[in-house]
Amino acid sequence: MLTEDEMKRIAAEERYRHSIRKSLEEESASPAAEPPPPPPPPGFGAKLYEFLNSSVGMWLLSSVVLTGGAAFLQQVQHQHEISLKNQADLTSHRFEIEHRLDGMSFLLRRAVTVGDAKAALGGVFKSAIPVTPELQNRSLASLYLSVYPLLAGTEKEKTNRAYNLVKELEDIELVLQPLPDNKPLDDAQRTQIAKLMTAIQQLKFDDGR
Repeated sequence: MLTEDEMKRIAAEERYRHSIRKSLEEESASPAAEPPPPPPPPGFGAKLYEFLNSSVGMWLLSSVVLTGGAAFLQQVQHQHEISLKNQADLTSHRFEIEHRLDGMSFLLRRAVTVGDAKAALGGVFKSAIPVTPELQNRSLASLYLSVYPLLAGTEKEKTNRAYNLVKELEDIELVLQPLPDNKPLDDAQRTQIAKLMTAIQQLKFDDGR
């Protein structure tokens, strides 16, 4: 037969087991914890980076870079060639204009007759001794028109004024054409031509841009 102490011990153990069982039942009955949220989907930048790192992306990127780079270099070379040609044209036209004006001034200073003045003004339309052969049959006005788009600022303005003065020389040459070559050149005509020549030469343009 159990003693009183043994019965108390057994009762205490039963109460302890009951409390453990009850705790376990409560834990199993509580709702399960929610799973963590899924990671956010990759953004556009991440997708682009992933694509560019792929074999297709690397091929596409290299194609674009090579094609664009080649086109850019070709454009730069083309612009450089145009710049060199424009500079060469400016130089050749400038020398031709200055040479022709110097020759006209030289002949005009020695002109005695209308025929002498006609010969001096012949340089308005063509060059007797050209610096650049392909410009020999070009008029002074056309030479100024050719260089006008290639200049800028004050050089452009000076060229425009010189062009207008050259057109006045052309008008004087037309007035002299019907006159006899042996007719003496009067002082008024000489002065008018000389003033125009001086004004044109003072408008010398610079081909450096």
